[in-house]
Amino acid sequence: MESLNATVEAKDPYTAGHSLRVQRIAVALGEELGLSPTRLDALQFGSLFHDIGKLGVPDAILLKPSRLTEPEYELMKRHSAEGAQIVAKLHRMREAVPVIRHHHERWDGRGYPDRLRRDEIPVEAAIVGLADAWDAMTTERPYARALTLSEAIDQLRQGRGTQFSPVVADAFLRLVGTRPQAVGAFSEPETRAG
Repeated sequence: MESLNATVEAKDPYTAGHSLRVQRIAVALGEELGLSPTRLDALQFGSLFHDIGKLGVPDAILLKPSRLTEPEYELMKRHSAEGAQIVAKLHRMREAVPVIRHHHERWDGRGYPDRLRRDEIPVEAAIVGLADAWDAMTTERPYARALTLSEAIDQLRQGRGTQFSPVVADAFLRLVGTRPQAVGAFSEPETRAG
């Protein structure tokens, strides 16, 4: 599993450590929401391998240091469905398939690949979607600066009920108050590079 994760991260050096951070945040959220051990297991694998489909994204798009064009973005969006197809072949991780496929769905139905909305989105996928977005917001990228803690919390609150499941967003905000390190809620001056 570690080798497979290393392969994914080697493809995109700007996101080194991203999958492990997403996994840490997702598992903390799953625990906060009281998921069963079986669902936590699926969440653990789904969060770690949520970007495995990026193995099929051309390097010119994946490593582009500027904003993607619309056709490039359409190619990038395929990674969640392709990742689900890859993981479906691995018996040990079959329960993680919906997590990987649907982690870019949005509460308002404007996500991808299936435009699921509200409770159609598996809770585990909604958790990974929020954890993925949080890490992207709080990590320096070649095309975007890391947001401060207060800016990222504002973004999360603005996305509650549109991008993010309200239940998952509320659980995240509780964790920021009680276990900030579990969800990567670092103090204002501290940001992470890659």
